[in-house]
Amino acid sequence: MFLKFPEILIAAALITLPGWMGAAPQNDDCSQAILLRNVSGWCSSPRQYTNQNATPSGLQNPECFPSYLLENDNDVWFKFTAIANTVNIAVIGGVNDNPKGTLRFPQFALYQGSCGNLRYVACISDGLGYNISETFVNSLVIGETYFLRVAARSNSTGTFQLCVNNYNPVPSPSSDCATAVVLCDKSPFTVPSVVGVGHNAHELGNICLPAESSSAWYKWTCEKAGTLTFNLKPVNPADDLDFALFLLPNGVGDCSMKIPLRCMASGENVNQPFELWAKCAGTTGLRSSSVDFMEGEGCEAGSDNFLAALIMEAGKSYTLVVNNYHNTGNGFSIDFGGSGTFAGPKAHFTVNKLKITKGEEFYAKDASSFSGGITKWQWNFGVGASPQTATGRGPHKVIYKKEGNKSISLSIETSNGCQVTKVRHIQVLPSPPSPKKESVITGQQAGKVEPAPPSKREVEQDGTPNAPALQKDVQDASVGKPVVADTTRTFVNYEVKYHAIVYFVADSSILDADDYKVLSEVLGILRTNPGYQAMVEGRANSIPSDEYIKKLASARSEAVISYLTSHGIGEQRIIRKVFGKKDWILKDYSLESRRLDQRVDVKLVKRTE
Repeated sequence: MFLKFPEILIAAALITLPGWMGAAPQNDDCSQAILLRNVSGWCSSPRQYTNQNATPSGLQNPECFPSYLLENDNDVWFKFTAIANTVNIAVIGGVNDNPKGTLRFPQFALYQGSCGNLRYVACISDGLGYNISETFVNSLVIGETYFLRVAARSNSTGTFQLCVNNYNPVPSPSSDCATAVVLCDKSPFTVPSVVGVGHNAHELGNICLPAESSSAWYKWTCEKAGTLTFNLKPVNPADDLDFALFLLPNGVGDCSMKIPLRCMASGENVNQPFELWAKCAGTTGLRSSSVDFMEGEGCEAGSDNFLAALIMEAGKSYTLVVNNYHNTGNGFSIDFGGSGTFAGPKAHFTVNKLKITKGEEFYAKDASSFSGGITKWQWNFGVGASPQTATGRGPHKVIYKKEGNKSISLSIETSNGCQVTKVRHIQVLPSPPSPKKESVITGQQAGKVEPAPPSKREVEQDGTPNAPALQKDVQDASVGKPVVADTTRTFVNYEVKYHAIVYFVADSSILDADDYKVLSEVLGILRTNPGYQAMVEGRANSIPSDEYIKKLASARSEAVISYLTSHGIGEQRIIRKVFGKKDWILKDYSLESRRLDQRVDVKLVKRTE
């Protein structure tokens, strides 16, 4: 008997088995929330999650949850880190025709913060028995953690599908080709709703779609030739989405001579059981494994709700219309694939450092490019930033009040409404502790035995053992005093244009992934500024002997220099400096301070006359 079950039912049984046995779900409490790692156009498998046997969290119900007398609040928890400023969340249970689970009357709430210190953001509850709850939330803080609490009305329990799409939105859709939204990259997005057919309800022409109902038009120009695929997912799984794809031979601004390339109208076979036309419901689009260019109305024998991928040509323009056949007004999500690209602005910005300390001044400046001109810049500097948002190209000065990994986003907009977003990440380190006077008197006061300080002669000879000595004293603008390299007494002034820091773990000179991000930024600045030199200053903490410190600091400097030279930076543009025991930066023996001394400072300098 068991072997005759469909595979999908066997999978559902395995997923919900803990509930059948009486055990609470693994994510029964906020502290056990399941981390959702990929929230860009993501959906779980149908019936993947359950709230069966879940227990109350003890958290006050949000305003949209009804407070029934016998409400036990059978809730389960999820969490994710925001990667964009808008999120579309859907909890889908036993919807008609295309069920994704058994849960009835689902509801959920979104919170910001941490367990025990949650701040309510939004909620939605299915009061009409559609067995789906879905909402959009704007103004998310990139890099912030959000918690999702899923429950149901009337103590309902069962399985469900969870969908989360965290994205930067494009402009609201238009129902006419002439005013269609211009797409300038292939970032995924979700449309909350579509209404009407626009001013021209008869612009489809003689194709497989009989007429527009609730439509949304998009258009773009191909930059790099290649394939185009996409997935269209209805917000309401019961809705039937159709689409058509056209070539615009006269360019993106002219819809008068559209040439049809693909047409999808598959859907319900009226008066037939759902099982006979299920393959033509739900997600639709273009994919590489399909070969047909058109599927007509209904669900024919060879239909599968997907058409063949498009081969785009560079410089050619295209338009896509998405039609909600059921005319419910519900929207859709779309994510693009394939090797071809869309023409548009390249959002980018530069920062003065990728690693800073809390309270230190930080600068960000727009470096975007677009031949048609950029009209709007919107910044979000993330959690704990002052200011948190800004407009204009910059540079913008920001101070972070909290340490941690921060995400910075810049959204730019062109005159034709094209919008793209760039996100970069920096690390904010704790502020260094105040120097302790007694710690520099003797190492015994800090519980350490400090070797004798180096002699003056040793200090004067402090340099990279494997590199030639500097032939001139260097006046470091950030320090303000000459560093003696030999007996030549000619002073050369340098102005520090950029300062980056690469940190190392104890007794190591190995670069990690974060270090390569820092050095990639350095490399880009050196390539675009041929007059700059890189002053590479190696250090170690003050605990070991002077000989060991110099050896380790030298190895760290050489690791950085090797990266730069292997990427085309000539040796003549690099100034080596290695510091010994006397030259530690933070004058105390705390573990935190020692770690901040395990570093290489890379100062990009320009000689001043």
